[in-house]
Amino acid sequence: MKSIVLLLISVAFFTGNAYCQNAGGQEFGEDIKTWLKEGEHKVELMGVKATVNPRMMELTSKMLKAAEKNAAWIKDSMATATDSSVMFEKFGLTKAEYYEYIALNNTTTTNQQWIKTGDEKLVIKRKKNTLSFQGTGQLKVLDSLKFNILLNEPIYGGKEIEFAHKSESAENSNPFNSPWTGYHYSYENVEDIGTGVSDMSATTISFDIGQLKSNGKIILLFMMYQVELGKLTHKATLFCQFD
Repeated sequence: MKSIVLLLISVAFFTGNAYCQNAGGQEFGEDIKTWLKEGEHKVELMGVKATVNPRMMELTSKMLKAAEKNAAWIKDSMATATDSSVMFEKFGLTKAEYYEYIALNNTTTTNQQWIKTGDEKLVIKRKKNTLSFQGTGQLKVLDSLKFNILLNEPIYGGKEIEFAHKSESAENSNPFNSPWTGYHYSYENVEDIGTGVSDMSATTISFDIGQLKSNGKIILLFMMYQVELGKLTHKATLFCQFD
């Protein structure tokens, strides 16, 4: 249930997986240690210019309205539900619409552009097996981030962000316009869903790091959303790249 609830949070606040294409089942390498080099880095802040698919917005709106209406069922009965038709109904979609939504969510649109929005500085320090970060401007959100290079695990505000999968693309058809390889980490926690979305408290964090094959630049993506009693209280979104 938590994963579906957090999916709704992600949909509501546009924290999709447009950048990640799961490579699956691959072991960690030594590359992360070489990507996160100690010292001061000139960092390019990046953004994505994209056109939202109207059909995706239509289906998303239906899902969110149905989830609000059926929040009590989602809380009390969804975990034990076995009839998929009931699941589709409670989330406001037909079976065909559900698979259409999944297909749209997994499709990389060709009109996404990875664009530079500014410059900042980032200092990476190492103490034993832990890397710490100190940034300027928008990069200050990383001041609460640590990275354990022995466990290959990021920690944000004391929360361990678990490895989800290795991600990569062998083609240019992605927002970076370059083949790339990297790693995706995520943290999800639903503290309380109450009797409706307005009672929900939850936190979702994602951390991605990789390297573009076209120019060797390191890409770092960080997103954090915190909802308390149905209201977005904390939001941090950072896309950047550096040598």
